[in-house]
Amino acid sequence: MTTTQFAPGRPSRPPGGELRLPTPPGVARRFWARHPWLTDSLVAAGYFVPMAIGVLIDLTTPGGLVRPSSVAVAVSVTAALLFRRHAPLLVLGVTCAGLLLSFPSQGQGDTVPVLLALYAVAVYRSVRSAWFGLVVAVGVAALGAFLADGTIYAAWPGVAAQYAIVMLAATLLGVTIGDRRRYVTALVDLAAQLARERDQQAQLARITERGRIAREMHDIVAHSLSVMVALADGADALLDKDPERSRTAMREVAATGRSSMTEMRRLLGVLADDQSDQDSDPDQGGADAAAADAPLRPQPGADELVGLVDSFRAAGLPARLELTGRIPANPGVQLTIYRIVQESLTNALRYCAEPTLVSVRLASGPGRVEVVVADDGRPRAEGPALRQGRGIIGLRERAALYDGTLEAGALPGGGWQVRAVMNVDEPEAPR
Repeated sequence: MTTTQFAPGRPSRPPGGELRLPTPPGVARRFWARHPWLTDSLVAAGYFVPMAIGVLIDLTTPGGLVRPSSVAVAVSVTAALLFRRHAPLLVLGVTCAGLLLSFPSQGQGDTVPVLLALYAVAVYRSVRSAWFGLVVAVGVAALGAFLADGTIYAAWPGVAAQYAIVMLAATLLGVTIGDRRRYVTALVDLAAQLARERDQQAQLARITERGRIAREMHDIVAHSLSVMVALADGADALLDKDPERSRTAMREVAATGRSSMTEMRRLLGVLADDQSDQDSDPDQGGADAAAADAPLRPQPGADELVGLVDSFRAAGLPARLELTGRIPANPGVQLTIYRIVQESLTNALRYCAEPTLVSVRLASGPGRVEVVVADDGRPRAEGPALRQGRGIIGLRERAALYDGTLEAGALPGGGWQVRAVMNVDEPEAPR
């Protein structure tokens, strides 16, 4: 199969997806298209110059008669032809009036301006206007032929029929060229519209991706820093009393930092190139080795909830996980569940004072999954206000992707609860 090229040696679609229109054929055609006023001026001059020569011949011929009305009609029609592109219906009216007035002085109608006007109406207005103009022009020609003849007999209908044939030919030519012009214009407009829609879709995709990355960054940073700060405070408090537990807590801090760095590398892997990996700090050792493979690791899912809860339990949060039913097989739903639990536990670690139990309940059923994270602690200063910040907004957006809802607020008997319900329309995999 052969691909048609607009121009030899030039690609029809250049790299990058940019739309390129074909070059119009012919140097002369492009020149006249770029200079419409020059074209109309030459058309008007092509009509006026022979008329002026005829007037000069009549003036220099002994006994010649030049009527001022004929000169006025010629000048008016010439001036009207200059605007045949911008006001074709008005030009048609002026030329029809000139056709009617030319019969008494010349014995026949001046049809050239009418033909040009009919062509212009068909090209620059519409087909309906062209046929309407043809009917008017033929009627004016028939009326002029009748008035010039002075009597009702078979001669003037024949003259009117001749005018009608010539005018029909000019109208058909204009309709053909006008339809082609309008078709090409419609294709160009469609191409421009598709280009705009493509750019808009690309922009929306970039905005959506930035929002997703921002939510992921918030979840990773908020969770990691909260756990690391809690572990570091615990290690500092146990440094003198129990050095071994203090060292264990610091190892947890290092492990959490490495895990967060790996997840950050995986999240932003599409923005990094191979050179950035080669320029990494060699002192990081195993952390960089793990981060190098991060882009190949999948997003966290519901299967990692046990390890997530254990990390918060190690940071001092009395968290407990309860699973009912089967975990949805959809990776997007699993990631949403993971982020909801991560954000909720992070908020509990940061803003909940002296909790005795933080329960994480995941209940899955046919077409529905529910996630509830509740604690029984009392809020710290400004805790409830901060819990409704950007993280909760991001979680609501995640749940809304699956036609779900998320509610967060204080419990009547004390504590805080986050409850999310999402719809799952696909089969579920066994847990």
